[in-house]
Amino acid sequence: GTGRDLSGDLLISGGRIAAIGDGLPRADGAQVIDAVGKVVCPGLVDLHVHLREPGAEKKETIESGTRAAVHGGFTTVCAMPNTTPAPDSARNVGEIRAQISQSAWCRVGVVGAATRANDRETLTDFAALRDAGCAAISDDAFMLRTLAQRREALRRCAELGLVFIAHAEDEALSAGGVMHDGALSRELGVPGQHPETEVRALEQWREAWDGPGLPPLHVAHLSTAAGVELLRDWREGPTAETAPHYLALTHEAIREHGADAKMNPPLRTEADRQALLAAVRDGIVGIVATDHAPHTPEEKAAGLAHAPFGIVGLETALSVTLMALCEEAGMSLPEVLVTLTSAPAARLNLPQGRLDVGAPADLLVFDPDGRWQVDAEQFSSCGRNTPFDGMDLPGTVSTIIAGGSIVYSDGSFAPLRPSGLN
Repeated sequence: GTGRDLSGDLLISGGRIAAIGDGLPRADGAQVIDAVGKVVCPGLVDLHVHLREPGAEKKETIESGTRAAVHGGFTTVCAMPNTTPAPDSARNVGEIRAQISQSAWCRVGVVGAATRANDRETLTDFAALRDAGCAAISDDAFMLRTLAQRREALRRCAELGLVFIAHAEDEALSAGGVMHDGALSRELGVPGQHPETEVRALEQWREAWDGPGLPPLHVAHLSTAAGVELLRDWREGPTAETAPHYLALTHEAIREHGADAKMNPPLRTEADRQALLAAVRDGIVGIVATDHAPHTPEEKAAGLAHAPFGIVGLETALSVTLMALCEEAGMSLPEVLVTLTSAPAARLNLPQGRLDVGAPADLLVFDPDGRWQVDAEQFSSCGRNTPFDGMDLPGTVSTIIAGGSIVYSDGSFAPLRPSGLN
């Protein structure tokens, strides 16, 4: 779990958790945060965000994206590699990490690109990327094309102690699809993407792993019942994540929200949604990640067929996940928090995500019974592209502590960005 489930005091010193217990003595000059009636848990950890910088700063920046993360309860996010330039060399990774250290409001892990400039042709030097500080490797949005590439990528990751985050989409099947392939796509007159797109890709990854033990593989944004079944049958298989929107919505959301409910993989049917809820409840899917993907209003105004894929998720993820997994699926609050904290952190061997003495003092204080209404105009993200705008949701964030410093409290950010996190 995330460490412990109890009432008591927690002492922070030197950026770390110094003591946990009842009636801890108060040091002179210590700042006291009253969390009576609230939950104190590790800061949330997101393995899958698109910060858009470098290259697409009109959509989002490292600063705005990490402010959005903090606003939503996250203290660690992992930035996907579909940027320009891509984190495909030690030099590029170093430059991106330098920008993160200058701009970020929370911890940011850089996920290295699997191929040079995301060209899907030439594998990058995974060892150099690891040594430059990459948290993982991914082909996100650009699935590796050949069995030989996939096999070599997994072999290298196993050898280097890295995790490969796989974008499971067989583009030969998905080409042109803008939403789930079904009665609604036909009614709306737009091309659909069949669930087989995801399943075929997972089968290709299963074929690529012939090593002993567990594959160094993590499946991104699982969206289908058929994908869940394949993972249930894949003994000694990969870990997997799904996103809050797949747990809460179906393709019917497109009727009301249009392109603001368009993402890849797409929202699917109620049967798929129920299968994903069961998969998280059963531990088949152990991680919830946002796939936060901001775009400009102008881009999303191009209409369902032509607007880019993706929705913002950092500022609604905690609440949507609580709604889906606690209120609907009947999971306990500690079980749900594991999917957003200790499980993602442990998957990439990050020290965050736990309430233990000596652990980094990255904490979220929130009221699970508080309610709020989503107003995209109030987001810290540059993106407003959300299908949850106007929705009444559970879970209100009170205070965020990162590296022992209060970065957000009672509706306001700290005057200065925290230093020394990255």
